[in-house]
Parts: sequence; C-alpha cells; structure tokens
Amino acid sequence: MIRRYTVIVAAGALALGACDGSKKELEKTLAQVQTISAEKDSLLKDVMATSQFIAEVNTELAKVRSRVAGRPVQGAAGEMESNLTPSRQREAIKAKVAELTERLNGSEARLAQSRKRVSDLTASNAALAQQMASYDSTIASFKSIIDNQKTEIASLTEQINALQAENTSLKADKVTLTQEKVTLTQEKDDLTTEKNLVYYVIGREDDLQKKGIIAKQGGMLGMGKTTVPGAALNASDFTAIDRTKVAEIAFPKADKTYRIVSRQDVTALETAPDKSGRIKGGLKITDAPKFWGPSKFLILIEQ
Repeated sequence: MIRRYTVIVAAGALALGACDGSKKELEKTLAQVQTISAEKDSLLKDVMATSQFIAEVNTELAKVRSRVAGRPVQGAAGEMESNLTPSRQREAIKAKVAELTERLNGSEARLAQSRKRVSDLTASNAALAQQMASYDSTIASFKSIIDNQKTEIASLTEQINALQAENTSLKADKVTLTQEKVTLTQEKDDLTTEKNLVYYVIGREDDLQKKGIIAKQGGMLGMGKTTVPGAALNASDFTAIDRTKVAEIAFPKADKTYRIVSRQDVTALETAPDKSGRIKGGLKITDAPKFWGPSKFLILIEQ
C-alpha cells in the first residue's frame, strides 16, 4: 500500500515538474516523497516490532500462569527456557516489560521528531503540503496504537504483580506444609521409637522384690508362693533398648543361670529355658515382636 502510494505521488510530482519545466524541482520533490515514504515505513516497522514484542511477553506470561497452576507448557524453539522456575520467568518478563516501556517511550519521541521533519520538508512545497494531512493521520494512528500498547503494558504489569503475590502466598503455604511435615515426621518417629522401646532388668530376687519389680503371691501359710512381676513397674528401674536393634541380652555372670518371671514368649528365643524355666549364657531373640508381645518389661532373676 505504501509503495503504491509512493508511485502515485511520484507520478504526480513528475507531472508537476514537467509543467514547471524544472528538472531540479522535480528531483527535489521526488526525494521529498521518498523521504516521507521512508519515514512511514520506519514508523510502521517500529510499531509492528513493538506489537510482536508484546505478543511474546503475553505468551511468556501465559506460560508462567500455567506453571503456577500446575500445568507445564512446552515452549517452542527460541522462546524463554521452560526449565526456568516461575519466579525466574517472572523476573525475565519484568525485564522485557521494562524494555518494552523504553521502546514505547522511544517510539513516541521518534513520532514527534518524524512529524517535525516531514513538516519542515513540506513547508516549502505547496504540492506536498496536502500530503501533510495524510501524514498527520498516519502519525495519529501510530500514536493510538502506542497508547493501546501502553495500556497492554499496564495490564501485563498488573498480571505480573498478581502472580508475584500468588507466588508469595504459595511460598508461605509451602513453608507451613514443610513445617507440618517435619512435625508429623517427628511425631511418627517418636511413636515408632516408643512402640519399639522395651525394658529389661537382671538381678537377685531380694533386690528386685525391694524395688517392687517382683512380688510374691498365692500359696498358703507362707508356702508355695509364686514370683510375679510387680503391679506398678517403673521404667527407670530397667534398662531401655530398641527391640528392632537389640536381639541379644548378655547375662552379668556367665556361670549363673537366670529365670524369666515376666510374661515373654520364650518360644521366640534361639535357646528355650529348661524345664525349670532356667536359661544360661544370655538371651538370643529370633522373633522380637513375638517375644516382646505379651509384655515390654523383661525380668530375669539370678538363681
């Protein structure tokens, strides 16, 4: 369209030049027409480049929104790297918007300068003066486009700020969830530790009885009483171990035998006690849950 317009004006200028009979005036007019056309071409390219840049920023912003929403978007070749975090992509978009703002400010300045150049150019040529109105119309159109682009930039900036606020909120939620996870993990570990924590004590009968760890019950007239665990056992009187980590319990005296008086399942031992319930050389537990199932307190009396 611009090229056609140039040819028509050039033809008119040639005709005018022929009528005046001035070759120099013709050449000057033709040069002025070409200059005006070049000014329009330059401004048009500038506006188109800025519009393309805005479209690219919009595309990148949409990608960030999708990533924040949990819907990854595969970028095409030449676009911003999709492996950037949403935060880094926002910073990159901010930089693009700042560059875009500078472009628009420059475009406005160039519009004003171009308007002045064309005005000066046509001031001395009555035949081209009427083209000034058309050029002013072009300038106004470009100015309108630039104003619209400024509105788009303002919208982009608002969207970026909104995403920034959303990202801050997501970070706060993540911190809270992380803290809750740490707390739950700790609670789970504590419960697991407590579940696997068992206790044992090895001692002489009279010492254990004084501490209330064992008691005598049943029988008649002081005879035939049975030794049983105390009614209120205190964990501080025992040695604590983790049943998942400790499978062997050594006896204090290798030459002595010991009797289990607590309610452990002795079938879970590698070597079962003899018929009198005595065992020598230590305990080797082959099935911890089974052995400790009836009671988490193991009491052994030295014989």
